[in-house]
Amino acid sequence: MNYYEVQIVILTKYGEFWGKKTTLSDGKYESLLQIAKNFYSSGGFELTLEDGGFIVVPPDVVQQSILRIQKTKIENYVQE
Repeated sequence: MNYYEVQIVILTKYGEFWGKKTTLSDGKYESLLQIAKNFYSSGGFELTLEDGGFIVVPPDVVQQSILRIQKTKIENYVQE
């Protein structure tokens, strides 16, 4: 099984918002991609930021934003 370090980035007219990094397995990463496909139709969006803050993006801003998911494969990952 592969593991990835994943970070969500929201690009808006107000700036870039970087989510808190997390580690996901192949299956959980695929689930995240399925959820991301509904980004524009889900209304608003909530995100815990990498600095520990939290944002709520309203639906009208979501409609004009880009959701980016960055991933890096973790070599030799040892599950805690």
